[in-house]
Amino acid sequence: MTLLVLIFAEVLPKTYALRAPDRMALAVAPVMRVVVIALWPVSAAVQAMVNLVIRIFGGEVVRPQPSSEEELRGAIHLHGDAEGAVKHERDMLGSILDLDEVDVGEVMVHRRNVAMIDADEPTSLIVDQVAASPYTRLPLWRGEPERVIGVLHAKDVLRALRGHRDDLDDLDIVALASEPWFIPETTTLLRQLQAFRRRRAHFALVVDEYGALMGVVTLEDILEEIVGDIADEHDVAVPGVRANDDRGYTVAGTVTIRDLNRQFEWSLPDEEAATIAGLVIHEAKRIPDVGQRFVFHGFGFEILARQRNQITLLRLTPPIEDDEADT
Repeated sequence: MTLLVLIFAEVLPKTYALRAPDRMALAVAPVMRVVVIALWPVSAAVQAMVNLVIRIFGGEVVRPQPSSEEELRGAIHLHGDAEGAVKHERDMLGSILDLDEVDVGEVMVHRRNVAMIDADEPTSLIVDQVAASPYTRLPLWRGEPERVIGVLHAKDVLRALRGHRDDLDDLDIVALASEPWFIPETTTLLRQLQAFRRRRAHFALVVDEYGALMGVVTLEDILEEIVGDIADEHDVAVPGVRANDDRGYTVAGTVTIRDLNRQFEWSLPDEEAATIAGLVIHEAKRIPDVGQRFVFHGFGFEILARQRNQITLLRLTPPIEDDEADT
């Protein structure tokens, strides 16, 4: 009897329900509705007695409020593997819900990779730099790179050149630049997206708590956080992730942890570091040397290249899955 109960009353119903959840839910819903209605007085009386005891001992009765965001996340996760569903679409929906939890400091272009122009250079040289740059907005600095005095738009330069008939070096480039917009690195992507819409802007300079320039963030950076990488004919190819023959990956140190987790469905922590190089430094508590190997969170890390204090290239080996280990 125990064996029969285990098979036909425990394992079999749960297995069927997991394989056909919608059909099973529709089948048991009418019965469960009758049970809930019939037992509601008993449930209400028990809950009233519990609340009374809590108040007697000075506690506060707080009714749990359902979270619409949690319900949305649950629905996305539940139907992520349904027929016709696309993983990329599921990731996009999850990224939209994460906008309020990700800071611009995690998706910005670091200042060492920002193309900037010295405002004291001859105008002819500045025009050549603008024409050769793949970017339409370029920060102007004077005195030192962190002292940004404006943002130069390529279209504004083109309009000025069209109407300028004199010597090119007589053109005042600084007058063409717009006022720089500085934002703190702790600004969430949701707030920044709303700020971009209010100001009708696409470009902002990111500073830390001391006012030091950290990098730049654009509207495209936020959109890429939702839909993935957006490339056009003027984008410069940068090293990213390359699969190896030994199950590992050769990863540039600047690749973000969120992109790796989203692409390979990993669960590397991104609370303390935004990039994979930053994660290794955080976990190792020091700057590793080339050739050193580490194991963090089940992943293997080998340092392949380093430039000064920056890890530029590493080999990452994910943990062996159960099905791969069996083969």
